[in-house]
Amino acid sequence: MSNTETQGTLKKELGLLVLIFLMIGLNVGGSLFSLTSIAARQTGPALFIAQILSAIPVLLALIPYMILTSSVPKTAASYQYAKNFSYPMAVAGVMVLLVAMPLGGLPFFAITNAEYFLQLVPLGTGIDMLGFSLTWVQIIAILTIIFFYIVNVIGIKLAGQIEFFMTGLLLLAMVLFVVFGLPAVKAQNFSPLFTGGALGLVVAAALSYTLLAGGLFGIELGDEVKDAKKTIPRALVISVFVVLILYILIEIVAVGVADWKTFAAGKLFTPARVFMPDWLYTFFIFGGIMACVTTVHAVLTISGRFAMKFAEDGFFPPIFKKINKRFGTPIWGLTLPLVLSILTILLVKDLAVLAAMLNFGLLFMVSLVLLFAYNLPKKHPEIFAKSRYKFTPTVLKITALSAAILNIFFMLLLCYMILFQSKQQWAVGLFAIAIIAGLILYFTRKKLGLVKKPESLI
Repeated sequence: MSNTETQGTLKKELGLLVLIFLMIGLNVGGSLFSLTSIAARQTGPALFIAQILSAIPVLLALIPYMILTSSVPKTAASYQYAKNFSYPMAVAGVMVLLVAMPLGGLPFFAITNAEYFLQLVPLGTGIDMLGFSLTWVQIIAILTIIFFYIVNVIGIKLAGQIEFFMTGLLLLAMVLFVVFGLPAVKAQNFSPLFTGGALGLVVAAALSYTLLAGGLFGIELGDEVKDAKKTIPRALVISVFVVLILYILIEIVAVGVADWKTFAAGKLFTPARVFMPDWLYTFFIFGGIMACVTTVHAVLTISGRFAMKFAEDGFFPPIFKKINKRFGTPIWGLTLPLVLSILTILLVKDLAVLAAMLNFGLLFMVSLVLLFAYNLPKKHPEIFAKSRYKFTPTVLKITALSAAILNIFFMLLLCYMILFQSKQQWAVGLFAIAIIAGLILYFTRKKLGLVKKPESLI
């Protein structure tokens, strides 16, 4: 391997506005444009209430996340924080994320993007290639991931600029959906409100978690953000509240302009077709494409950083930690999620399972970060004291622990859904294998004397 790749460093290229849009792009993805209809099957017109419930642990997590990121911003920050709570569980957490993101998130958003693209450009069923029958959904999904892999390899500045442009178009499409849709809402479509009962409501909330929690992973780019201690927490709070308000309004429109069963049987473009003129409907579909590709883009960026940091700690082969000197990007770290996501697109068909896998992975790692924050005043008082935001230890402990407990509850619900509703036991088994493999990897390396104590975060 050339020195060109071994001597590079990450570059500080991201400012506040670009980071806000990147976090919004992480949140507003295929989840909004596809997963909301899946959640509506569980709870009917109460979808917007499920969204509010799913937001509670994210809103509670904002205080611990603001304290941590304003004190010690890091690359792959969730992993770095989790290591200082429990190193073996942090290793297991990264293994879970490297299942959830490349095998769940990237395929889910890329496939949803392809489905929206085909609404604009119908291409038929598919083609035969090298002895394999591929649908156009699969082909477009794979090409989407390859394109954003190339963008990510070229550099974080270009990646941020493209994310900014695409997210701007997406936000415009969402606002137009609300403005044109609210006058078309019919009150009778909200009766009965809770068609899925209490269980359906909380399962829908668990499924909706990623709609708002994805932005929490915008903290993973700490070494590439200008004035990170100020920029990251501000971007986090602004992005979360902007998208939450938009989500609630969009979901009220989605179940209010037609009966919830019609929406649940389709996607977000289904109610849009009811009230939007043709020109606006076309733009909205384009907005759905932007939603999916912004998240594909951002998830690929973050997955690459996790693989890089995992390799730096010796849990992956050294090749994954190499940073290209010219572009300042972890090329091999990005290549791993590229390959895994393409394989998943070729093999897995159930979007609900892919979404549940992503949510489980996010919940697992966020919970470890919250438990680290819970112990911060006692075990890491120097980090707590450095925070720009002066919450009391009691407030920090209550918010961190409450959010962690809710996250664990949502994880159990997702396992229930996968096991007993989707009947895709392999997905739960895959996470169990990832957790066990992570723990075995850590303790085996520790026994051989190859695991160093985590460096001080300060």
